[in-house]
Amino acid sequence: MSNWKVSKEKIELFVHPNADALELGKVGAYQVVVQKGLYKTGDEIVFVPEKSILTGQIKSEYENYLSGSDKNRVKAVRLRNEISCGIIIPKHLAPNFDSYEIGVDVSNDLGITKYEPPIPTQLAGQVKAFDMPFVGSHDCEHANVYVNDLVQGERVVVTEKVHGSQFILAHDIDTNQTIVSSKGMLKQGLSIEESDTNTYWMAAKNDLIVEKIISNFTSGVVQIFGEVIPVQGGYSYGQSKPTARLFDVRLNGVSIPYDKVPKELLDMWTPVIYDGVIELIEKEVVIYEDVELGIRKTRIDYILPKEIVDLCKGNELVSGKEVHIREGVVLRPYIDRSAKDRTKLRLKIINPKYKETGEEIN
Repeated sequence: MSNWKVSKEKIELFVHPNADALELGKVGAYQVVVQKGLYKTGDEIVFVPEKSILTGQIKSEYENYLSGSDKNRVKAVRLRNEISCGIIIPKHLAPNFDSYEIGVDVSNDLGITKYEPPIPTQLAGQVKAFDMPFVGSHDCEHANVYVNDLVQGERVVVTEKVHGSQFILAHDIDTNQTIVSSKGMLKQGLSIEESDTNTYWMAAKNDLIVEKIISNFTSGVVQIFGEVIPVQGGYSYGQSKPTARLFDVRLNGVSIPYDKVPKELLDMWTPVIYDGVIELIEKEVVIYEDVELGIRKTRIDYILPKEIVDLCKGNELVSGKEVHIREGVVLRPYIDRSAKDRTKLRLKIINPKYKETGEEIN
């Protein structure tokens, strides 16, 4: 998901797979659900993403839809089974709208701040800056606003989306340097100092990840991405001590196809639910029509096939005991690549029964 900011953006519209009166909008990398006909692709809007704290008149306008003890927090909501990740505020609530530049953060001007859930003690730690080449981040985007970037008939891999806290470990074999970090810390250029009480470091040591890297790679920077469990309430996956389930291994910044990953690391992989070609469904969308003049302009959008979407449902496979529901799945091309906007194609489909609280730990 995009880094948090409140900004003027151009909205891009897509077909809503479950409702004729609604459309999906793509704002940056965020997905939002809007009333059909209210906007057209290219319209400029001010978007306020989830995990935003509102104040003043903006808060008053949206108070019935906000969450948190003070009823001031923007939360992702599900509308006809599609997630809307923020709100679009009208121009009268953004008096300086015309002077805003596309993509520039205007949160200060609008009195909006980001909500930061409290970090549990076991996930907190001393942090420090690091300097290691090839180290990158990982985000997932909502599938339906990136489905047009998929290629009909290409090989894709669908894995279970594990509800833990994103875990990053990078080891430079040539310098014998290791960094461990979380999603939020890594984006600030920070790593977590080694500790026997920090959950991320405990998982790294419990799973012998550095040892497995050293025994399977001879040089370069190997970066591991996974989910540490159990950390989220109600999602133990049958585990009692910190452990990681992996979903990406990169060598010098390049993702290795999952079935080429060394077995010692592949044994820790998140469950692969599907590996095969994808058959996208074409849907004609009317973008302009004048019956009297006989003018009708359309475009073709793609939607995901039901058999792929339905993979998000059911119970988790991590424990082998189906101890709770599955959060969802992540779909990605077999060979890692990016969308037209340079966003990596790692696309999430969330289980309709999964309920986000807004207190999740990244």
